[in-house]
Amino acid sequence: MRSNLRLIYMAGGASYTIDLLKKILETKHKVVHTYTKFPQPAGRGKKIIPSPLQGFLEKKKLPYSMTNNFKTKSEVEKLESLKPDLVIVFSYGVILPQIVLDIPRWGCINIHASLLPKWRGASPVQYALLNNEKETGYSVMIMNKGIDEGKVLCKKVIKITNNDNTISLLKKITNLAGQNISTVIDKYVSGSIKPVSQNHNEASYTRIIKKNETYLNFNDSAETILGKIRAFNPNPGAKCFINGELIKIIEAKKEFTNDNDLKSGIIIDKKLLIACKDNAIRPTVIQRSGKTALKLEEVLNGWKVTPGTMVKSSL
Repeated sequence: MRSNLRLIYMAGGASYTIDLLKKILETKHKVVHTYTKFPQPAGRGKKIIPSPLQGFLEKKKLPYSMTNNFKTKSEVEKLESLKPDLVIVFSYGVILPQIVLDIPRWGCINIHASLLPKWRGASPVQYALLNNEKETGYSVMIMNKGIDEGKVLCKKVIKITNNDNTISLLKKITNLAGQNISTVIDKYVSGSIKPVSQNHNEASYTRIIKKNETYLNFNDSAETILGKIRAFNPNPGAKCFINGELIKIIEAKKEFTNDNDLKSGIIIDKKLLIACKDNAIRPTVIQRSGKTALKLEEVLNGWKVTPGTMVKSSL
């Protein structure tokens, strides 16, 4: 085994992917190149703003590339010229063809944000929150042509607290993965970790969250609605309409109600307690249309919503 491996890092560009890269850079191995995704237009002006990862790479003068197609001859030849021993993939969202998986001496490993085979696919953290689960974690997997179907090198469990949302869970996963990545790499290439096949019969799947799924339906239980609020925080935000205005509920808490005859979606009191199919939720941080997110008390200082108002999932 070569003592200092040549590594390639592939990640989508969110700020938490920087933290893992920093940990990899601290190992004895050399990151010879990073691949990240093209930045997307953002804001009202649809400006192209570099992702946090891209900004970090440029600041540190680290070589990187962006591509939409790993199947082209030029891209394959470029990867081959880098002579990677191992590719590390984290929150990249790009399917790598077999020709790419075969280039590194030790293949490609993916840090997936669930305890595989549970929650394969694009949105594992969101699905854990949507289902109000009490624990999640991450898996380091040897990539193959299937979607998150490869053999697993290690799994680590992380507890989900009542205050967790998507970004806080991703940060927990990144921190723990960063602490262990050097050990996993070294044990994998030395052969002291035995890859374990997944039980495909136990697999569950996620998909990319669609815009229409982010609107709250108060005919659901308070528990279900709270799971959506946590899963869609910070982006794209759980949405509803109050007095015809689009509102994002960033944070909320469940409250018990004794009146089971309340109509779902009705505002019960002057502090925005909203009736659900069972019990109620009280937003604690909200964002009005075109404004910044604020604590409920601050918003209500200049925004009057009377009890009896209906909160709607659509106009």
